[in-house]
Amino acid sequence: MGRKKKPSFEDLIKLNRKAIIEDEKLMGKIEEKIEKRMNDTLNR
Repeated sequence: MGRKKKPSFEDLIKLNRKAIIEDEKLMGKIEEKIEKRMNDTLNR
């Protein structure tokens, strides 16, 4: 079988879940930065 196996629905879900988790980590970091900047601005 030379044809590449199409990724199953489960595989796609796993890949997407991994991507979503990465995105959430990034969002968390960004939110922390924004919060810190807001606090710095308020404390000035």
